[in-house]
Amino acid sequence: MSKSYARHLNANAIFHRIRLEPNISQRDIVARTGIDKSVVSSIINSFDELGLVIRAPVSGPNRPGRPVEGLTISPDSGLTVGVQIEAKRIGYVVAALDGIPLLSKVQPFDGQFFSVADLVRKGVAEVMEECSRKGRILGIGVSLPGLVTDAGVLLHAPVLGWRDVPARDAFSDVFEVPVFVGNDGTGAAMAEHMFGECVDVDDFIYLFSGSGVGGALFLKGEIYQGASGLAGELGHIKVVPQGRFCTCGSSGCLSPYLAESGLAEEIGRLSGDHPVSFEQILQRARAGDYVVRSVLDNAGGMLGIAVSSVINTFNPPMVCLGGDMANAEEFMRPAMERELQRLAHPSMSAQTRIIFSRLSTLNPYLGGVALALDGVTGLDSPHVLPKSRA
Repeated sequence: MSKSYARHLNANAIFHRIRLEPNISQRDIVARTGIDKSVVSSIINSFDELGLVIRAPVSGPNRPGRPVEGLTISPDSGLTVGVQIEAKRIGYVVAALDGIPLLSKVQPFDGQFFSVADLVRKGVAEVMEECSRKGRILGIGVSLPGLVTDAGVLLHAPVLGWRDVPARDAFSDVFEVPVFVGNDGTGAAMAEHMFGECVDVDDFIYLFSGSGVGGALFLKGEIYQGASGLAGELGHIKVVPQGRFCTCGSSGCLSPYLAESGLAEEIGRLSGDHPVSFEQILQRARAGDYVVRSVLDNAGGMLGIAVSSVINTFNPPMVCLGGDMANAEEFMRPAMERELQRLAHPSMSAQTRIIFSRLSTLNPYLGGVALALDGVTGLDSPHVLPKSRA
């Protein structure tokens, strides 16, 4: 591991410990994170110089004697903007460095790459204008529905029909602040680790569904990237030999059985009434539509087959399921659990906790915020704006 990468990881860990435990002392940060005290001191000094944290004495009934210095995130440090690009819409979230959303907004999208950067530029300007809290933007995170390399190139986004597009360069060209791009599964997993039910969980597998199906492998406290940043495409686990064709060009992948378009197509084929959104699918299921419930039950079974493979391969302590499937838990969980009982190794399955993400149901667009926070708080010089001097 390079020194710069180690510093990035350590800075993220320290910053998010301060975020999770306001007024925490440096001594407690060392104890919680296991990072050397000299490294903690150096990184906190850097945060202080950048205006990201506030130092203040802390005393109280649990702190007898001389007050210690506590650390909190500065409310005036600045803002981040998360952007999530999907097949037919773009979601925006403005958040402070504590990660709490201040404003969310969704706009329609026609799927054209040549106009997306300018559209996002205007969208970010609009949400910043509407946000009640004013401040400088420290970073923008853009979550993309496809394979994104370490160099910021989007290799393939099937739901958009994009191939080999320089995503990071395109967005960086229209903003004067640091822009961080990443796969939507990676961003969503990072959000779950920062803000959701996987806080302080160093090993978990994340799987989500929406316009496509993706995921991420969170191992030993960080996202496993693979050889070039493409690891975690769990939507392409094979669940049916010679099954439905997938946008990747193969057949039998999980994605066409679980993604919104695949569900809608199957419901339309069986009922003659093609739903136009996942929200409509849920409405029909809750109204007792037998065909819709049957399709969701079948999707739950396919999910169970995929999760069984994940459990048998990685023996994870936790599997977190997000996106549309989290909203459809009541209709998918029974069939998923049947397949888990049938296919997952009993000894490993007994050690795995499977949860449906509540974060996904509350705010589905936090992946971009997580990408921005990871970049801004990593202390890499190209990613953090210098503290303004009066």
